[in-house]
This record gives sequence, structure tokens and C-alpha cells, in this order.
Amino acid sequence: MTKRIIIFLTSLIFFTGAFLNAQNSKTLIVYFSWGGNTRVAAENTKRLTGADIFEITVKNPYPTDYSQCVNQAREEQRTDFLPELNGNVNNLSQYDTIIVAFPNWWGTYPQAVKKFLIDNRDISSKKIALLCTHAGSRLGRSVNDLKALYPNANILESLAISGSSVRNSENDIRNWLKKIGLL
Repeated sequence: MTKRIIIFLTSLIFFTGAFLNAQNSKTLIVYFSWGGNTRVAAENTKRLTGADIFEITVKNPYPTDYSQCVNQAREEQRTDFLPELNGNVNNLSQYDTIIVAFPNWWGTYPQAVKKFLIDNRDISSKKIALLCTHAGSRLGRSVNDLKALYPNANILESLAISGSSVRNSENDIRNWLKKIGLL
């Protein structure tokens, strides 16, 4: 009986500590969206977590025509062009976890996301999770690209959501957030 009480109390202390740690950590969702799918995924994540959210936007918007946008994205990656961004996040130091949400463009995150990551190198000390929308290529090489950019970062498990199912992805997002300790 004494063993059961000790085990129960130890478990209670452990789970209470884990719960309080999740409640006290502060999360930021940073997202880039061209066609709206990533925005939906980011907003679902915000609704589930209550996290702050920041949209990455470029000074010179991408073409609204899909083919033209694809061509521009390919050329930006080929030449490693980093577009100029509008605004930035104030006080990144207040966040423990950063969720970076983006569409998979040519096998990785768009150059606008790369520019944000380069401009905000201080997030390398944070927990980072990727949330990727895609048309079939899943996360591509985005996790490896993030590891190359931030070799010492604490990269959490990432989630890939098909663009065609993003509007019905709340359960997938919820399960992922539980898995990485944000719910």
C-alpha cells in the first residue's frame, strides 16, 4: 500500500510539473502563406494553443498566378535570393518555442522563410517545430535545411499536411501538438 501511495505521489508530481511547464512556456507561430493553406494550418494551431502568431510577408508580393509564382520560387532557390520582408517579430526572447509554418516550395521552405530564419538567428536557442503544407512532397528537405542553418537547435518533431486536406486537419494538428508537448 505504501509503495502505491509513493508511486501515485511521484506520478502526480511529475505530471503536474510537466503540465505547469507546458502552461508556462510561451509559443510563437511564424508563418508564410501564398495560397492560404498554410494560413489555415497556422490559425488552427493558434486556436488550439493560444500562441502568438506572426505572418511573414515580402515587400514585393509573389505573383498571384500559380505558374508564375512557381517559376519565381524556383529562381529564388536556384540563385539563393532572399526577398526583403515587411516587419519583424519584437521580443523573440520571450518565446520558448517557435513553430515555423510554410508551404513546401521546391522541396523546402520558401526563401522568405529562410530570410526570416537568417534575420532571427537568436531563435536557434529555442525549441523549433516545422509545420509544412504540401502538394505531395511532405517536408522535403526542410528539416535538414533547418539543421544546416541552426546545427545546435532543438528541433522538435515536424508535421506535414497535404494542402488538399488542410481544412480538415485540426485533429492531426492537435495530435502533433500533444506529441511535442504543446498541449
